[in-house]
Amino acid sequence: MELLFRGKKLDLSSGKFGSMRSSNDILNHLEAQKQRMKEDGYLLFRKLIPEHTVLEARREIMLKYAVVGEIDSINYDVMDAIQQMPSFIDQINLLAFTESIRTGKAYNDVIMSANLIGFFERFLGGKVATFDFKWPRFVRPGEGTGIHSDIVYIGRGTKNLWSAWIPIGGVALEEGPLIILEGSHLSTKLDRYWAADADRDKIGWLSDDPLSIQEELGGRWLTTEFGAGDVICFDTRLVHGSLDNVSPKRRCRLTSDTRYQLARDPLDDRWNGDISNPHGGRQKAFVPGIMKATGNEEFEEEWKPVDERGRLASSLLGEESV
Repeated sequence: MELLFRGKKLDLSSGKFGSMRSSNDILNHLEAQKQRMKEDGYLLFRKLIPEHTVLEARREIMLKYAVVGEIDSINYDVMDAIQQMPSFIDQINLLAFTESIRTGKAYNDVIMSANLIGFFERFLGGKVATFDFKWPRFVRPGEGTGIHSDIVYIGRGTKNLWSAWIPIGGVALEEGPLIILEGSHLSTKLDRYWAADADRDKIGWLSDDPLSIQEELGGRWLTTEFGAGDVICFDTRLVHGSLDNVSPKRRCRLTSDTRYQLARDPLDDRWNGDISNPHGGRQKAFVPGIMKATGNEEFEEEWKPVDERGRLASSLLGEESV
């Protein structure tokens, strides 16, 4: 199988590429989890969240995407997430639409699952909080996520902060799952990058070239196929992105990113309280994909300028998505 990352073919030889390992064997062993997180920078748990809970969230969200013309629910089951072309997402109030997804009951039942919260409370040693802002990501064929570490975007509060990547339904390799650079959370070469603030310092993607960053930092690119209920929790310094969605069926990928920390620790105020326009400046809506960016210094791969009615300008729509 050929895997693309930012449009480039990955080297799939054993020294350059591998599979993430499951941590279900240490699900009930706290010290082993802490040691593995220290060494690997991530913990992958299979079926941590009840499958039916995840599938309910998938249906809740996919029905909304069908309403705005992104999903073909006439010729396919809405759960199949087959892209509809053309879409009319540019004709709607995107501010209201994305808020409806982030606040959906079934979606929040996933990101606040007792099993997931319980893991973080044991791992962190106290009551946990998650950011008010949540990052559900709908990734169309031809789209993906650039190479970065989360800490530069979310690190104004505590540094004792962790990310969770949750597939809302199964994600095959061809549909663009999470990909991480092995051992990158321990690299001394990235200390200055991790100390930066994406808004203040205009930080875009760390790199658009998975091959060159791999040569610079070392390590294998790691990924796997994911099923409903799987969760990967990881260090916010870990270098990662997503494979390009190259689904021949034009199946869209639905996943979620959430952040967890001790409730008593300071929160990043961009993503808590008033979250209507976290990056400031011109009014924007959180709409992953649609158009491709170069560098992403203005966060344009996810944050799109909208007019006074919350509508995306038609000129911003990529040809592949209209």
